[in-house]
Amino acid sequence: MPLRPADLDAASLTAASGVQLNFWIDTANTASKTAGGKKVLVKTGNIEARRHRLADYYNIDLTNIPAAMTIGPVTRDRTINEMQWSHLRALGSEWARKDSAGIPFQLIAESADIQPSHQQLLPSIKFAIDEALTTSFQSSTSSENDTLGSMDTETIQALIQSAKEGDIGSNEPPTIPNSSASLSTGDRLPLNLNVTSSSYSPSVPSSSTSTVAPPPLTSPIEPTTSLDSIILASGGMSVEALNRADSLREVITQIENGDVAKIRKLYGPQKDRATNPMWATIKVTITRRERLGSELANEFNGDKEWFFTFFTFTPDPSTGKKRKSTEPVAKLHPLRRVVEAIPHRDKDLQMEQSLEEYQNDSVFSEDAWNTKWEGKNKWEIWREIGKEKY
Repeated sequence: MPLRPADLDAASLTAASGVQLNFWIDTANTASKTAGGKKVLVKTGNIEARRHRLADYYNIDLTNIPAAMTIGPVTRDRTINEMQWSHLRALGSEWARKDSAGIPFQLIAESADIQPSHQQLLPSIKFAIDEALTTSFQSSTSSENDTLGSMDTETIQALIQSAKEGDIGSNEPPTIPNSSASLSTGDRLPLNLNVTSSSYSPSVPSSSTSTVAPPPLTSPIEPTTSLDSIILASGGMSVEALNRADSLREVITQIENGDVAKIRKLYGPQKDRATNPMWATIKVTITRRERLGSELANEFNGDKEWFFTFFTFTPDPSTGKKRKSTEPVAKLHPLRRVVEAIPHRDKDLQMEQSLEEYQNDSVFSEDAWNTKWEGKNKWEIWREIGKEKY
C-alpha cells in the first residue's frame, strides 16, 4: 500500500477543497515516480471524482468518520500562520483604539539602547519631517503640479538609522530642507514617526545666508481625517466574489440566485461611474456565465431539464482512459467548452443554410429551414448535421 501523507485521512479528505485534492494527487504521482513507477492518479473530473480516486488509492473509508475526529493534524506551519494572523488582528485593534483616542500608534517601542546624545537628534529629525509635510500639504492645496518642498524618504531613514547606531558626524541638527527640493506625491514619508523630547531645542547652524528659524515641535497641520483612519477604514472593505462552480448546474444556480448580476453591478461598466479596475480580472468569468444563461433562456426556453439533458454525455471508452468505479457514467460538458462552442456552432449553421435545399431563387429561405428543423433549437440542429464538437 502506498505511503499516505500525514495530513490525509477520512475527515480531511471529505472536507478538502479542489486545490487540496490536486496537491495530494501530485504528491502521490511524485512518490510513485520517485520509486520508479509511473503516474498513478489524474486530476480530471469534478471534486467528488478526485476525492474518490484518492480514497481508492490510499484505501480510505469515507463512510466511517468518527464524529470527534479532527480534520488533519495541526501542522507547525498552520500554527505559525494562525499566530501571525492573530497578532496582526491584535495590532489592528490597538491601532484603531489609539487612533480614535488621538494617541499616536508606534510599532516599535522606545528603545533603551539609544544613547542620550543620539536621542537629542531625534526632535530635529521630527522637525524636518514636519516641515516637509507642511510644505507638501500647502503645495498640494495650491496646485497639483507645483514642486513639493520636502526631504526624500531615503534621507529621513538614513537620519533615523544614524541616530540609532551613532554613525553621525556631529550633534548638529540637519539643515532645514530647501523649498525647491522635489518630492513626488507617491513617495510619502513613513506613517506616524513619533519622537518626543522636551530637553532639547533644535539649533540653527550659523551661515552667511539667511535661514528659517525652526517653529515649535508640534504638528503644523491637523487634518480632519487622519491618514491612519483612512487606512484602518480601507482594511474593512469587503470584496464580493463568485464561489467556484464545478458544473453547469452550479453555474445556472449562480445565475438564478442573482450572484452573476450582482458582481457585474458592483464591478462592471456603468453609465454613472468608471469601471472598477477589478473588472479586467473577472470579466471573462462573468460574461461566460451570462452567455450560458442566455443560451438556456433563448434556445431551451428556460427548460433546465432539457438543457442539462442535452449537455450530458458519456465519455468515449475509445480514448483509452479507464473509468474508476466511483466516477459517474454520464457527465456534463464544462462551462468553458460549451461557451467557446457557440461561435463554431453559429458558423457551421451558416454553412448549412447556404446549401441549395434551403435556397429560394438563390436566397436563403426561412420557411424551408423551419420546415426541416421544426421544433429544434440551434444546438440540436448542430448535432443533427454532425458538426457538434466541444
